[in-house]
Amino acid sequence: MLHLTLTHHWWEEIAAGRKTSEYRRFTEGWRKRLNRIQVGDLAVFHRGYTDRIITRQIENIRIIVGLDLPNEVYDFFGKPNEDKFFEIQFNKE
Repeated sequence: MLHLTLTHHWWEEIAAGRKTSEYRRFTEGWRKRLNRIQVGDLAVFHRGYTDRIITRQIENIRIIVGLDLPNEVYDFFGKPNEDKFFEIQFNKE
């Protein structure tokens, strides 16, 4: 099971079904953490540090470059050009 803490904006996007991928920078910490996760495992999204959660099944984890990030996410990460990112894809419900 993968636990991810999100800001209220991203959590609400997932709750509304508009967001089906979560992104994390390609760092050693995230590589180790995601190495243990498999397709079919559960992702638990926490709304900040509250007790509100959403659970979704992971469909795919892949590596993308910064230019492949969706526009809103690209801006959130400070307009990265060549950085690698993990894209964690999950189902809508």
